[in-house]
Amino acid sequence: MFIFNLFATPLGWIMKICYKLVSNYALALLIFTLITRIILLPLNIKQQKSTARMSMLQPELQKLKKKYSKNQEKLNEETMALYQKHGVNPMASCLPMLLSMLILFSMIPVIYGPLTYVSDLDKDKIEKSNTMITNIATVSQDIKSSDKTMTELLEENGGDYDKVFEVLTDDDEDGDNYKNYKATRKLFDDKDSGCDEWQELVEKFKLHPDLDVFITNEEYVSQSLSKTRPELTTFDFVDKDKEDGKYADILSDSIRDYAEDFNYEIFGLSLGAIPSMKSKLALIPILSFVLQLLATIISMYFTKKNNPSQVGMNGTMKVMLFLMPLFSLWIAFSYPAGLGLYWIFSSFIGIFQTVFLNKVYSPAKVKAMVEKEMEAAKQRRKSGKKTFMERALEMQQEQKGQKVGIDDRDEDDDDEEDDKPEKKLSKAELKEQQRKKLNEARKRMAEKYGDEYIED
Repeated sequence: MFIFNLFATPLGWIMKICYKLVSNYALALLIFTLITRIILLPLNIKQQKSTARMSMLQPELQKLKKKYSKNQEKLNEETMALYQKHGVNPMASCLPMLLSMLILFSMIPVIYGPLTYVSDLDKDKIEKSNTMITNIATVSQDIKSSDKTMTELLEENGGDYDKVFEVLTDDDEDGDNYKNYKATRKLFDDKDSGCDEWQELVEKFKLHPDLDVFITNEEYVSQSLSKTRPELTTFDFVDKDKEDGKYADILSDSIRDYAEDFNYEIFGLSLGAIPSMKSKLALIPILSFVLQLLATIISMYFTKKNNPSQVGMNGTMKVMLFLMPLFSLWIAFSYPAGLGLYWIFSSFIGIFQTVFLNKVYSPAKVKAMVEKEMEAAKQRRKSGKKTFMERALEMQQEQKGQKVGIDDRDEDDDDEEDDKPEKKLSKAELKEQQRKKLNEARKRMAEKYGDEYIED
């Protein structure tokens, strides 16, 4: 998606700095994770304070639910007023999670494109190299699917690459080759413009006639990545453990040299490979799942500890207990190992952060902070300054024709007044009351903005 690619650029700058510091992609990911966690720390602190405040308000919220169980509108109104009075934003926990997900998915292009985002190589050269690898993979996979090799096609066509090109791009529906080489025919749909790209491939096949056999070998090259994310295949060409890296000479000198020196491994395993249960890289998704599960359990432990009135786990909490760990498992098995490693680092650091924040911002400590902030808020309201939540509440009150402003009376007085029985109104009386309230609100708005007011 565009937004993830957009954020990938600044994240790539951070990764480039991290890699230059340590010259190891795995360590650079660890440093990168620490940096992003530090950047998000103020939001996490705000989230923790808000969560502690919510825990502190649970008795009052339960009282409101019982009191207005038959009046949902009044319950919502009083709940919002209570939140505002104590400086609680019920949506505070969403932003850090959304930003964490944004960073995670924006890291996908960075993991897929280490040359593009981390190196100082010319981006046009990288793009041209990626296109060349994609073309080789497309043609080679087509040839293999027809149970042939490039060497066999050359032998059948007298060693003439131009004739091979005609065979691969034959668009005669009645021809013998029409059902074969569909991807290649689509790749070189315009034969005139495709000739230059074909000649480039010919030069590579002249260097290595068995190049198609190498790039279609699943033990050496990921078949999905070679066409969709060819930049990672660059490292397969220079890997000395894969045919002694003899195919590296199909790359330009600058890209080959950088790829050979680039440390894109952990314990000898490529971070550009997608883990499978058959490879040692499967440890990364498994560890990612375990750490994320542990992080979720610890988070729920502190939630229960800080809110003893909560009995057991409700359905939502039980789902969340396994949802994020399973999501991390899926992500780590679906994308290159580097992304799973980032999630491991993030979960590991997140565990320590959760423990730290719950110790520093416990409900008891937050309660003392809230009392000071409430007093400061009263002084602020007296001076005429309002927060976003206060303005939102006043707008809601104006629309309903209610008294505008925050009621700073003691809660006991509120309870006494609310406990008074309400007179039941007829439909006509209720309609007339609503009309008067609406007219009063319109009148105030007209006076506020200097407009002429005409009562309905």
